[in-house]
Amino acid sequence: MKCPHCGAECLEQEAVCPVCGKTVSAPDKAITKEAGAFAADSEAGETAAEMAENALEQSVEQAMAQAEPEAPVSHPAPYVTEAPEKLRQLPPLPPVKNGHKETGRTVLMLALILASLALLVFGLIRLSRPGTVAPVTADPSQIEMVEASGTLQPVSMVARNTGAAGSAVPGAGNIVAECGGMELTCQEYIYYYWDSFYSLYGNYGNYLASYLDFETPFDQQSAADGQTWNDYFAHMAVDTWFQTETLKRAAKAENHVLAPEEQDYLNNARTMLEAYASSGGYASADAYLQTIFDPSSDLESYLSYMESTLIARSYTSAAYDRIAEDVYDPAAQVGYCVNVRHILIKPEAGTDIPDDASAKARAEELYALWLQDPTVEHFAQLAEEHTDDLPSASSGGLYQDIYPGQMVTAFNDWCFDESRQVGDSGIVQTDFGYHIMYFDSVSETAYNDPNAESAESSYNLWLDDLFASADYAFHPENVIFTQKPVEE
Repeated sequence: MKCPHCGAECLEQEAVCPVCGKTVSAPDKAITKEAGAFAADSEAGETAAEMAENALEQSVEQAMAQAEPEAPVSHPAPYVTEAPEKLRQLPPLPPVKNGHKETGRTVLMLALILASLALLVFGLIRLSRPGTVAPVTADPSQIEMVEASGTLQPVSMVARNTGAAGSAVPGAGNIVAECGGMELTCQEYIYYYWDSFYSLYGNYGNYLASYLDFETPFDQQSAADGQTWNDYFAHMAVDTWFQTETLKRAAKAENHVLAPEEQDYLNNARTMLEAYASSGGYASADAYLQTIFDPSSDLESYLSYMESTLIARSYTSAAYDRIAEDVYDPAAQVGYCVNVRHILIKPEAGTDIPDDASAKARAEELYALWLQDPTVEHFAQLAEEHTDDLPSASSGGLYQDIYPGQMVTAFNDWCFDESRQVGDSGIVQTDFGYHIMYFDSVSETAYNDPNAESAESSYNLWLDDLFASADYAFHPENVIFTQKPVEE
């Protein structure tokens, strides 16, 4: 079995990779002391959500690679920021449903081949533009509803597709939520809704199939606290809309302007979406968006949606940079992780004492052999050939990004001795046996950065204050999903 994070070989009974220290087994499997490969306790492993997120990122990357046009449009990635992803905080998932079928995984991945391209331009709400045709409102009770069919259906009953598209779709202009003069239309809400779904999939990946059946309407599946999955995504959608609109207002009040590369990205968005649609065999960008989101989607509304996303992200990024500069302390001490190699010699099978004389003798003999050629290459070779920590053998006994308290006491104390220098070596005894140690390097990964922690704390307080008036009204009865067009 290979570790899904670093690729190191792991034993089937190992729940935590001893190379990178991350969980390699099913998230509900108990992490034993030995499986933790000298970790102080099971908390040293990665959480189930973190494990799923890493697996998901790989799945989404694969889907996007398959969907990439032959001649992709070059564009910058303006959403990259050091700011905490406050806009994407997710409610906790409900408990896993045992025996829940997972047949929707393949279907979802096929959908992502199309939808992942749209994820490149995640948006949150459209700006009103002069001359824009107002979306059509409609009384939900007067619209013909039909039973939903296919996969990834939000509700059991949807409006019949009459051939109308974009703002002309009945109900596109229905007011779904409102707050302090801000109004969210159904057309915009559907962008938020599916963005919330793809965001969740982007965090949990195929593991989400343990919670949610992709072939059953979301309103027929219980999430938690008496809510359905449709309720769950609806809450995320409206909350994100409120946060983004609030940020957009604040950006306007402070005369915030997009950076040149952000503006270039926005200027190229139309060409980019049209290229993606063409490469996917769609007649137009409108047809592409209507297949991914809803018949009420169109290029103009989605470009506005993108614009607000970009403004909100740009504004929060600038705010974080400003806050980080204000709280920066040049005297703050940053603690960095370390990279260490080791060769484990365990006591003989059946020996229940950690200071087994035979294991000690073998460790000293092997250490003396290494000292004849005290190079990192020689150490890695000996680790591959002799270590009893089999999962780390393929990496030459290397453990990367070790932080204080992650390993058992003796191992930890050796790694973080104040006098420790690159190239130091020695033998350390733990309950697992004898470890021949080699201090490889100080990592670039910080385990303690007071400035970063202070900036994040201050940034979150700033956001909490900005979002304090989150008393919006949600009108779910005005939400209308329409049958999506069937691709020829």
